[in-house]
Amino acid sequence: MKITDIITENYSNWDHKYPAEYSKHLEKTFGSPDEMTDEQTVWHNIDGFKRVVCRDEYILHGSPAPHYDFVYSYIDLEVDEDLSDELAKCSGSILIDHLKNEVGARCGSLTANAVTLNFCLDVVHNRTRPVPEEYESRIKAMKQQFADGERYENDWWEDKSGDADPNNPFYADDVDEGQRCWKGYEKKGTKMMFGKRVNNCVKKEDIDEASSPWTSTGKHPEDMDRDELQHEIDIFKQYQKMGMSLSPQEIMRMDSLYDYLDTVDDRNLDEDLRAWFGKGKKGGAGGGGWDRYNSKGERIGKCGDSKPGEAKPKCLSKSKAASLRAKGGKKAIAAAVNKKRRKDPNPDRRGKAKNVSNTKGK
Repeated sequence: MKITDIITENYSNWDHKYPAEYSKHLEKTFGSPDEMTDEQTVWHNIDGFKRVVCRDEYILHGSPAPHYDFVYSYIDLEVDEDLSDELAKCSGSILIDHLKNEVGARCGSLTANAVTLNFCLDVVHNRTRPVPEEYESRIKAMKQQFADGERYENDWWEDKSGDADPNNPFYADDVDEGQRCWKGYEKKGTKMMFGKRVNNCVKKEDIDEASSPWTSTGKHPEDMDRDELQHEIDIFKQYQKMGMSLSPQEIMRMDSLYDYLDTVDDRNLDEDLRAWFGKGKKGGAGGGGWDRYNSKGERIGKCGDSKPGEAKPKCLSKSKAASLRAKGGKKAIAAAVNKKRRKDPNPDRRGKAKNVSNTKGK
């Protein structure tokens, strides 16, 4: 078996796609890693770093803006004990090992790590103060350079992979399928979102910035699974935790993500689930499975047990029924039933389930 085959096999065991893609990106410049497992790849003495480690992890980090950490870079640097706490307050991405006399940085790119480690070097050599504001201003300046098409540079980082180059194919053209524009949209350059460069997708018939995708991956929420939707919601939550207020448009977007999350399980349901509905020990108010409701908002039995001639019901899980009830009592459930009947009136239709949102107006 070739070494490349082993590497590919290891990546197939990774849980997080983007770190795996980034590691493959590093291989193109630095060759096969010096060490590799099902959880990480390691290169020694590359690009001005003592060690680079790409791990199968996706750690949400809120400073200076929400992003994900997975790549580590280390340099030899002796840090005085009294500076350790001050540097730790500047960023949770700064990793100090006094026994090895080395400092590491953990972020989402080699560029960000180079900025972080350069800050540490400047602090140790008394060229700047160890304060969070200084560190954050450097990270933000680097990101702005990238967004403006400019390349970040420092005196010791070689950047052989072109990681800081805004025109690097990894950030522009080699976008994985999950980041491609959806049907009816086309790519018009790239843009930065939540610390990551994504395709700038616009409607083909209306080239307008306002129609660009607003998710961090450029993927339409309708095409996302539960984990992907939760990831997008977590980004908005992280902004709120940081004390940042959301605009009315952002609030609407967050609400829509919750709506999609509320119905995501329904998308994969097959209409012919009569054998499943009504079984089990948990679920609907009637003792298991989902319950069906009429146009008055009343529970009339188990989903799948409709009587001949009965109008199209709305099937709800116990939690969804309770959620609607909390919003508006039986009237809210009745509205969901009536909407279902308008969108999917035939009670005898077979085939795949036709998902109809419980949210008013959608």
